[in-house]
Amino acid sequence: MNIKIDLSAKRTPTDFSWQFGMGNDHAATLLRTDTCEHIKLVHDKLGVKYIRFHGIFDDDMLCCQSLSDNPYLRGLTSAGKCGVYNFHEVGRVYDNVLKAGLKPFVELSFMPSRLAGGKKKGFPNARYRNNITMPKDLTKWQDFIRAFIRFLLGRYGKEEVESWYFEVWNEPDLGGFFHGSRKDYFKLYKATAEAVKSVDGALRVGGPSTSACRWVGDFVAFCKRSGAPVDFVTTHHYPGDGFGNTFTVSDAFKMMGTTKEAAKKGTKLGEIYQKLFFKPQIYAKWHRGVLKEFDEKALKEANGLPLFITEWNSMAVFGSPVHDEKYSAAFLVRAALDLENKLGGYMFWCMSDVFEEMALIGEPFHGSYGVVSVDGIPKPNFWAFKLLSMLAPERLTVGGKAKEGVEYAAFTDGEKVQVLLYDQSSDYNKHETTPVTVELAGYGKVNVYKIDDTHCNPKKLWQEMGSPDYITPEMAKDITERSRLVPETQPFAGKLTLNVSTNDVVMLEFTK
Repeated sequence: MNIKIDLSAKRTPTDFSWQFGMGNDHAATLLRTDTCEHIKLVHDKLGVKYIRFHGIFDDDMLCCQSLSDNPYLRGLTSAGKCGVYNFHEVGRVYDNVLKAGLKPFVELSFMPSRLAGGKKKGFPNARYRNNITMPKDLTKWQDFIRAFIRFLLGRYGKEEVESWYFEVWNEPDLGGFFHGSRKDYFKLYKATAEAVKSVDGALRVGGPSTSACRWVGDFVAFCKRSGAPVDFVTTHHYPGDGFGNTFTVSDAFKMMGTTKEAAKKGTKLGEIYQKLFFKPQIYAKWHRGVLKEFDEKALKEANGLPLFITEWNSMAVFGSPVHDEKYSAAFLVRAALDLENKLGGYMFWCMSDVFEEMALIGEPFHGSYGVVSVDGIPKPNFWAFKLLSMLAPERLTVGGKAKEGVEYAAFTDGEKVQVLLYDQSSDYNKHETTPVTVELAGYGKVNVYKIDDTHCNPKKLWQEMGSPDYITPEMAKDITERSRLVPETQPFAGKLTLNVSTNDVVMLEFTK
C-alpha cells in the first residue's frame, strides 16, 4: 500500500468530542482511593472533562435513612416514618470527582428503596443492589429530587452546578436497569425534569439514555407533545449486545456445561466470564463504521437537540479479552475518526476496571471495560486515546474508508504533520500484515508511535510474568513503565515503509 500525503488538501477541524467525558461504573466506587486515582489519571493524561456513572441514589449511598434501618428499632411504631434525606455520601463522591479535575455528568439513578414502588433489583450481587422500579409516589420522588438539587447548589454553588448535565436514569429500555414500560419511563422523565427545573431553570436536563439508540425519536416527540423540559438527548451504542442480541436459549444449556467444567477445574472467575459470553465467531461479522450508522440515525431523530452518546465501547461483553488488547485500541481510533463534529459528547465506557456491576474481579487483566486496569496500569485503549489527544487541530481531507485493510488519516498544525494508520477488524482471529509506504516531501524527521503486539501491551508483560493472580505495586509500576507510549525517532528522507498488522495502530509524526 502506498500513501502520498497531499498537504494542499482541504482541511477540517479535528473532532475531539470523545474528550467531553467518559463513564465509570457506579457511584460507590468513587469513594475508593484507587478509583479516584484512575479517573484523575484519565483526566490529566487524556484531557477528559466530564464523568458519568450509575447509582448516585442506590441504597449504598445512604440517601434515604430512617430509624427502621436499625434492626433493633425496626419494630418500633412509626420507625419507618422517622426518616431523613442524607446526601453526605453523595457529597463525598462529587468532592472526589471535582478534586480529580472532572465535572459530573449526573445520571439520576436508581430508586432509593424507601421511595420505590417495588423491590426489583437490576444487579442483586453483594456490592451492587440497584432498585430499578418506579417510585411509589411521584410527588415524593419530586420532593427528593428537589432536595438533591438544593443540596448540590448549596454545596457547590450555582455557577458550578449549572455547568453540569443531568440525565434521567440509565437504559430504561433494558430489564436489567428499569422495571417498567416506555410509557412509565416517559412519565418518570417528565416528573424528574420538572423537579430539577423547578429549583434552577438553568440546569440542563435530558434523556432517554437508552441502549442501541432506541426511543430517541419517540422521546423527543413526547417532550414536545407533553411540554416536558429537555435540553439535550442521550443514548448509547455498542457494536453488539453480548447478553441481548447474541444470547440464545441454547446458550443457557452451554453455560451450564461451561460452569460445571469450570467448577471441576477451578477456573479463574475472569476466564469463566470469557467462556460464557465471548463469542468471536459472531463478532467477526460486525462491519466497520457500525457506530457511525447509529450516530447518524440518532442525530436525525434528535431533531436539532444536542446529542450525547453517553456510553460506547468496542464490545458490550464483560470479560472479553479484547478490552485489554490492541483490538479495542484500533476500534476506538476508527470510531473516533468517524466523528464529524456533530455530537455534543462521545463518552467511552469506561475509565477504570474497578467495576462492580457484573463482578469485582481482582485478576489484573480480566476483560473489563476500563482504560485503566484494576492495578492502575494504562491499557492499549488508554494509549489509543492518548494518540487521539495528541492530534493536531486540523484534519486533511485525505485517506478514505474501506471495508477492510489499512486506513489512514492525516492532521497538521501548519508545522508538523501526523499520519494515523490502523487496520481495524472485528475478526478477533484475523492476523494479517500489510506493508505500507508513506511519502511526504519537505520533512526530515519522524516520530513513530505504535500500539501493537509488542508496544503498549501490558497484558503481554503480565503473561510473561506467569499471569499471577495478584501483582504488587512495584510490579504494576514496572509493567506501566515498560508499556508506555514512547516514540521511536528516526531520520526521514521523504519516504518510509513499515508493516501494519490487523488491529495495529501507528502514528507517524513528521517534523522538519
